[in-house]
Amino acid sequence: MTTLFTVASIDEVNHIGDYLNLFDIPVFIIYLFPIFLVFYLIKKKKQDKFSEYKYFLSGFAVKILFGLIFTCIYLFYYKGGDTVTYFWSSRALSKLLLINPKAALSIILFDNRSYENWNSFNNGYTNFPSWNFYFHQKDSFGVVRFSSFFAFLGFNLWLPTLLLINTYLYRGTWKFFQLVCKFYPGNIKWNAIIILFVPSVLFWSSGIMKDSYTLAASLWLVTNMYYCFIERKKFLNNFLMLLFNSFILVSLKPYIFVALAPAAMIWISFLYIKNIKNKVLRLMASPALLGFGIIMGLLVLNLFKSSLGVYGDIDTMLKQAQITQQDLVRGEQYGHNYYDIGKFDPSISGIIIKAPVAIVAGLFRPFLWECRNPVMFISGIENFLFLILTLYIIFKVGIKSVYKVIAKEPLIIFSLIFSIIFAFSVGLASANFGALVRYKILAMPFFLVALFNTFYLVRKAKKEETDLINKTPRAPAL
Repeated sequence: MTTLFTVASIDEVNHIGDYLNLFDIPVFIIYLFPIFLVFYLIKKKKQDKFSEYKYFLSGFAVKILFGLIFTCIYLFYYKGGDTVTYFWSSRALSKLLLINPKAALSIILFDNRSYENWNSFNNGYTNFPSWNFYFHQKDSFGVVRFSSFFAFLGFNLWLPTLLLINTYLYRGTWKFFQLVCKFYPGNIKWNAIIILFVPSVLFWSSGIMKDSYTLAASLWLVTNMYYCFIERKKFLNNFLMLLFNSFILVSLKPYIFVALAPAAMIWISFLYIKNIKNKVLRLMASPALLGFGIIMGLLVLNLFKSSLGVYGDIDTMLKQAQITQQDLVRGEQYGHNYYDIGKFDPSISGIIIKAPVAIVAGLFRPFLWECRNPVMFISGIENFLFLILTLYIIFKVGIKSVYKVIAKEPLIIFSLIFSIIFAFSVGLASANFGALVRYKILAMPFFLVALFNTFYLVRKAKKEETDLINKTPRAPAL
């Protein structure tokens, strides 16, 4: 086994010139023009029939812009980070495709991270990927495997690779946006804002990072499930993408799949129940359909159990959450940029006690006074605005009005339940604000879809009620 990489790779990681060079910008522009042209033609063709397409090009442009901002901050402000190691390792694997395609494809397609394949790399042309990612962090190396394909197409240059990754991932976000617009066509503008244009979500989902892949895969998976099991539209295409997006989640962040798959199956059951027109039949079928959804969700988890590691079992998952939380709260390693919800017992009763404070942390922290850098401050402003709107809906609109509306909306119920459960998980296990602002981005689109569309439906119902009263003829005065 060779270990020459340990000095060469780590030393070179600190030199920005090894990641950006004179060819990055011209190749980036050469790729950008035809991509924008294709996107423009798609928008022009479809916007007359589908009004949400007026945001198609601007949503993509903003995502690319935030990808560039992310790159600049990590290379010039932080001067390093996981994204640098991901690109370094992806480029090494991409170069290996040219000199030893058999070994490279064995790694990319089958995750064969053997010593034999490791020795296919060299310090002259390919360089070595990160030793830690390659041998010890399967989930992190998943980013390397997925990104190496885009690095190969991008001539192993950072900016073209970033552009191609975001072009692919934008499709997942866009598909989810279209699905939400299908349910709430009268609220397209606000749905565009909360799904396509939230700054903190854009920032953390537009770099070469796990979060970029997992956010897009999660949103895409929900859309795939709807079109597979409800509309049965383009079934084969959606089913294959459902499997691939599930594979991405299981490979990178298994706990997301553990939370999302059962919740989505229950959502599908709610949709079937809603589509039953006969009230008596709907009432009779509801328990069976919900039970079927729960069973199917559990079966899906059992199917992937061997790939879920510690997340394939409740006890080990709770212990892992406790270990992660205590690791991230250590001030000597992460500085003092952390919050502490206190120690908890890794049991169902132990974590339930922490539920309120963990959910608040997962949805609304860091608060403004807890922000210690510009990136976190953006998240703090967003959190403050979302907290104000949440409190407004609860206290001004009223729980009764909200309940009457969302009880008929399976997508809102699913989005609300999933976002709260996920925020609870993140708030419980994160402890460090730097990790929290990244991990929570998956909860935000679902939470905001539930929040803003509930607000929209409540206002719509009140307006219809007012219009009905105004149109009702009054008895003549005596």
